[in-house]
Amino acid sequence: MKPRHGVERRSEARVPAGGAVVRLRKSNTLSASFTGLLVDLARHGFRARHSCLLLRSGELVDFEFPGQQGLASTVWTRIVDGEAETGFRILNESPL
Repeated sequence: MKPRHGVERRSEARVPAGGAVVRLRKSNTLSASFTGLLVDLARHGFRARHSCLLLRSGELVDFEFPGQQGLASTVWTRIVDGEAETGFRILNESPL
């Protein structure tokens, strides 16, 4: 059965991140890093708003925000009014 639009599909509880700054960079590339604001956090993922409009599902990014750094995969990205919001799944992490 196909999920209905608007149905919550997240399996982990999320907590608001209070707009902490996150630094992101496409992994294993020479691309420049870019910053965004954390929207919320879960045990195995996070959501951020940023200005990089070219992130696609499945891309790997290095991330760093207060207390954590590591590698994440993009799950989805939506663009609204020239700003991107992306959901990330954390693949590995380490405390700062």
